[in-house]
Amino acid sequence: MKKTPLVMLTTALGLVALFVPFVLSDYQLQVAVMVGIFALLALSLNVLSGYAGMISLGHAGFFLIGSYTSAILATRYAMPFPVSLAAAVALTAASGLLLAVPAMKLSGHFLAVITIAFGLILHLLSINLEFITNGVSGISNIARPGIGGWSLKSDLAYYFFVLGVLALVCLLVSAYTRSGYGRALSALRDDEVAAGCMGVNVNLAKIHAFVISAAIAGLAGCLYAHYVRYINPESFTLDISIRILIMMVVGGIGSIFGSLVGALVVYVLPEALRFLNDYYYLVFGFVIILLMLFLPRGLVSLIPGASGAVGNASAGRGSRP
Repeated sequence: MKKTPLVMLTTALGLVALFVPFVLSDYQLQVAVMVGIFALLALSLNVLSGYAGMISLGHAGFFLIGSYTSAILATRYAMPFPVSLAAAVALTAASGLLLAVPAMKLSGHFLAVITIAFGLILHLLSINLEFITNGVSGISNIARPGIGGWSLKSDLAYYFFVLGVLALVCLLVSAYTRSGYGRALSALRDDEVAAGCMGVNVNLAKIHAFVISAAIAGLAGCLYAHYVRYINPESFTLDISIRILIMMVVGGIGSIFGSLVGALVVYVLPEALRFLNDYYYLVFGFVIILLMLFLPRGLVSLIPGASGAVGNASAGRGSRP
């Protein structure tokens, strides 16, 4: 019964998401699509940081790999969207596997520095490898995809496509976190040494977390590239990694619903404050600070029955050096 309010709110959010695009303006619908894409990014980081307890400030790098892989295959080689999508997810997952190698030896601030370096290196490569990425000019004319007989050229169609993908990923992540592998991640988050003593393969759990997290971020990158139809290196800076982190923390660390709410609040709030002109980011930052002061476990902690999971995640982080 404790989970009933969370289930009800999740259902309500899903119903609102189904009907709200029909009352939005064209610009608001574009914002809604971007919220869905960034919700995937927040969810991807939550798998790694919220459930496995590993800090990452380089998720813009995974986002970049997914975007550029799909964009290059679509524009230069005219690959069908399913092929570009699969390649983007596979290559990003492989990069997550590579990044998991130093993660086996590092944790805490040291791991955070490694992930920052990962994101910065990829950003620099996207600028300097002009024969692959077109450098600062970026890649344009990325076609909106079609799946079977369903065209995704309109914003409304793309919105429902992103919504469907997001719902599917949420279900898969939920199933994973409830499985034996997911419980291993939770044990790793709470106490790595104790998890190892209980028979958890710590290195394998870290690899799983990085690969799954990277794959979801790569998926988001593919959806982003085909939606905006133009990408350049400035779309994948450290600022993006920090924004993803803020979404996860504001919504609630270790919560799927928190990832959705965090993405909604952090992406929509600056848009709602644009009437303040030059001061809107100042007000936005002040609001985020207030949220962190009064709701350190995120917005999801306001929901009865949800605070336990979020509290465990927070406690797990606090127990680590």
